[in-house]
Amino acid sequence: MNPSNSFKTKAWWAIPSSGILIGLNAPGFGTQWIGFLALIPLLLVLEKTFSDPLHSTKRKLLQTLVFCWLAAGLGSSIGAYWITHSAHVFGHLPWLVASGVTFIGYGFEVGLLLWLSLAGPLLFIRHDHLWGLPLRIFWFVVVDANAPRLIDWNFGGLTLSGFPLVEQSADLIGSSGLSLFMVSSNLLLVAWSSSKTRRNSFKMLTRLSLIFMFLFLAAAGYGYLKKATLLKSSSENSFQKVWIGAVQPNFSLQDLASNPELAHSERIQNLELLLEDSENLLKDHPVESGLPKLIVWPESVFPDPFFKKDGSRKRVQEWVRKHQTSILLASIDWEMDENGPRFFGISVMVGPDGKIIGRYNKMFLIPFGETLPFADWFPEIANWLRKKIHNMSQFERGTEYTVFELNQRLKVSASICFDIFSREIVRNMTRNGAGFIANLSNLAWFGKTTATQSMETFIRWRAIENRVPVLFATNNGSSILIGPDGQPLSPRLELFEAGHLGETVSVGSHYSFYREHSEIVRISFILLMLVSGWVAVRKQKNQSGSLG
Repeated sequence: MNPSNSFKTKAWWAIPSSGILIGLNAPGFGTQWIGFLALIPLLLVLEKTFSDPLHSTKRKLLQTLVFCWLAAGLGSSIGAYWITHSAHVFGHLPWLVASGVTFIGYGFEVGLLLWLSLAGPLLFIRHDHLWGLPLRIFWFVVVDANAPRLIDWNFGGLTLSGFPLVEQSADLIGSSGLSLFMVSSNLLLVAWSSSKTRRNSFKMLTRLSLIFMFLFLAAAGYGYLKKATLLKSSSENSFQKVWIGAVQPNFSLQDLASNPELAHSERIQNLELLLEDSENLLKDHPVESGLPKLIVWPESVFPDPFFKKDGSRKRVQEWVRKHQTSILLASIDWEMDENGPRFFGISVMVGPDGKIIGRYNKMFLIPFGETLPFADWFPEIANWLRKKIHNMSQFERGTEYTVFELNQRLKVSASICFDIFSREIVRNMTRNGAGFIANLSNLAWFGKTTATQSMETFIRWRAIENRVPVLFATNNGSSILIGPDGQPLSPRLELFEAGHLGETVSVGSHYSFYREHSEIVRISFILLMLVSGWVAVRKQKNQSGSLG
């Protein structure tokens, strides 16, 4: 068989293999550990492509981009099936078109990330040159931490989310820094699988493997000690105790769905029902404790624009005064200018005296749901898409990392849905003083898929990175309260069930190096990448000279 044909056969077998493994690495399947080897088939194909002397650099780059796109498209179609579901049920797109949106669109974003992070170093470092391994590891981490993206797909965080002790090191290096462990495992396993590499560099490969194992165990040891420290410090007087409750009413979105049977709820959205649910929740409040009360209503459960409907707003203000509780809720608002209305997704805090403490304008807008990417560049196309695709909106992006201050020690921020994808939004909220983060979400759009598990994983990363408790409050489930160690503080309200949860929480932020110095972390990884690159190039030249 022609070697080139043999390679093509292996490529079309290896790429789907990596795609399936990447998909299973996503939350919801219980197989996050697959990330430690998910990239191996793709790595082998990329390395074989770049080592082919018969092909030009341009052809190698194009071919490897296609390989990464195909693998990522398949992986996204499995791990982010919830995007397909939403586009089909609420975007009213045919199933095949909705699948194409995920495979081609989101798959290209993930594929581009893989291509930049895996193929980049191979342009100037031989794949079988072990001195290039540190460069490839740090290169991957730098790209994963800094590459812009529409929806986050964090390879290191996804993999390590199944290892709660090692994951604690995210307060040192961030969830993206956890890629250090994931990509090291993949690259080392590829190196061990090569008989040529083992023969020529057995000692160095052994040393690199021992360093990897040492760092992994050190991170686990750090996590064990950190969890114990967090448990102890949460009882200190510097933390304000507050009783926090959340309502999960499971209101219906049937009127928006292409097929109402896929909306999974028939409960009609209604303010009085919401207040009734909240009164039932208050029965769990330990009255004798005297603790302040905060009730959180998820996104899309308040039926009216809060600042535009006086009757509904006054009803809420009367209710909180009667029950002496604060309420966090999500709504929409708009402002008029010469071009018409400018819409905002907002969260609002109402204090126990009925006064409005403040509002926050959502910053991370859902692509194709709340914003059209590149709409400013292609306004005609954007207007055509809005007319053709149902439930597509254009919101204005917020600019302030708002903190609601109930008292000097009780400061809260209320992110909305996909805000939790952004490291910087939650980080800046906590740096502004928030000792508790609520995330008000509506995930009914994504049906009975793995969307809620994905969002909960992001919640855990933000909690650990910033060392604050975070409440994941959703319309339809699953809702849960997460502690500063990323572990549950409350029972979980399951998908598409009505219910509520209430817990006493120590509000306040513990120290996090990453929260305070993430710029230093990123610069350090860049410097490590540059130093390892310089060493790799120098060693490669020396090795080539000695062979010559």
